[in-house]
Amino acid sequence: MATFYYALFYIHITAGLIAMVLFWVPLATRKGGFNHRSFGRYYRRSMYLVAYCGILMSLLMFTVPTWIKPELAALDSSSAQITSVRVFATLLVFLGWLTLFSVYHGQVSLQAKQNRSAYRTPRYLTLLAGMFILGLICLVAGIQYGHPLLQIFGGLGLFSSISTYRLIRKKEVSNKLWLAEHLGGYIGSGIAAYTAFLTFGARHLIQLDGYWQLTFWVLPGVIGGISIALLTRKYAKNAKLVQL
Repeated sequence: MATFYYALFYIHITAGLIAMVLFWVPLATRKGGFNHRSFGRYYRRSMYLVAYCGILMSLLMFTVPTWIKPELAALDSSSAQITSVRVFATLLVFLGWLTLFSVYHGQVSLQAKQNRSAYRTPRYLTLLAGMFILGLICLVAGIQYGHPLLQIFGGLGLFSSISTYRLIRKKEVSNKLWLAEHLGGYIGSGIAAYTAFLTFGARHLIQLDGYWQLTFWVLPGVIGGISIALLTRKYAKNAKLVQL
């Protein structure tokens, strides 16, 4: 099982590094052009691989932590160390799901444009419901165990899933909303990739203690959130409302 886990790990890391490089090409090239579409497709596939591997790895860590970390085998299943591993695995499952949903939402927005029924497919609604459920689990676990990251990301999951559901149920939207949602979804997934890089890689080069480590988790999201808000405002200008 450990061999399978680490095979997933290396695929996850490789796909993540590729996605981090590809992320900038669609942003820098002409929207709708050949390079934008081609590299955007490669980026999407890389991020799907990142998300699927990440979710599966996290589920293995949650269900069989002693197989993944043999040093825990001598401990009781209710020990604080194993509980801590499972709590962290819960956060990682959510982040993987959030990444998967962000990429899929960005792609559906591009394909749907004004056809809102594209957001009401079983696959889309399942991913959206999953984000709500995982967000709720993270928030409850964060409160129970006093884990600030679970509280932050759990709240984010609840807010994002509810606001997205309200959005896809609107009867009147901007005719450029699909473009803002497309870019926002892909930028959101890029935030996840760079957050993972900072939290699991770069933070070891800069030693920060205690709550300062939260900077690596929160800062990419803050920067990305501001970017998405600015994009939304940009495309809202001169946009017209359309009845759906």
